[in-house]
Amino acid sequence: MQNNTNLDLCKTGMLELLKYLHKLCVDNKIKYTLEAGTMIGAIRDKGFISWDDDCDVSLVREEYDKLIYILKNTIHPEYIGVYYPENEKQFLDFNVRLYYKKIVVRDDYASKNEYSGVFMHPTLDIYPLDYLPEGSFKRRIFVLYQQIAFGLAMSRRKKINLSKYRSIERIAIYILSKIGKILSLKSIIKFHESKSKMYLNKNCGYLYGTGWVPEYPGWVFKKELYEKVHLTDFESEKFYVLDAYEEVLNYGYGEWRRPIKTHDHDSFIENL
Repeated sequence: MQNNTNLDLCKTGMLELLKYLHKLCVDNKIKYTLEAGTMIGAIRDKGFISWDDDCDVSLVREEYDKLIYILKNTIHPEYIGVYYPENEKQFLDFNVRLYYKKIVVRDDYASKNEYSGVFMHPTLDIYPLDYLPEGSFKRRIFVLYQQIAFGLAMSRRKKINLSKYRSIERIAIYILSKIGKILSLKSIIKFHESKSKMYLNKNCGYLYGTGWVPEYPGWVFKKELYEKVHLTDFESEKFYVLDAYEEVLNYGYGEWRRPIKTHDHDSFIENL
């Protein structure tokens, strides 16, 4: 677990990342929202949750694609790094991340040598929300594609902990990870993106978090919940959150107004 000094440093870096992303989005008229624990912190604590050591934003697919285009076509300050999964030899997940190079919060062997050393630094995860059809059969196929893509990409994991999965999932991941070895990670990520965008411009009423590990029902929300955002106080700044934050957080976190530590991010880092 990180000590308080490292957590304070981490939050300093995360705030800088949020400020940088916010300016990029405002300047380019891109709509985003703080997400997950970062949104909880914004509403409940007016800042970071006391033990949080990463931060999250999400964007519906059209806005996400605009942001990725801007990120790839902007000369960033030397202290801002952008992590693109398709440029890596190892697979963690499908998310693009920003990281703050000025601050080092982890200095162990794994953090230095895995995933280009990104997790030595404060990070900001950027999640796409893709359109999901209403029919149950179509939804199952959509989620199945997500699971296939994830299984193929597991071929680029340093190690696969199959014990955390059910027996049928273990078999599927084992087989898919073997098939994935004959494919490039770029091609797997391209497959994931194309299947994530299957229902783009199809007038669907629901959104699905394709950046998360594919678990159904997972993060499924009515599209209308992500249509309106407003600025809210966060630490010494203002960032965007959903107008409908109450419904989203109630669904995703239950009793989110009561502070409960649900994970230790460093235990995840140690197992990279």
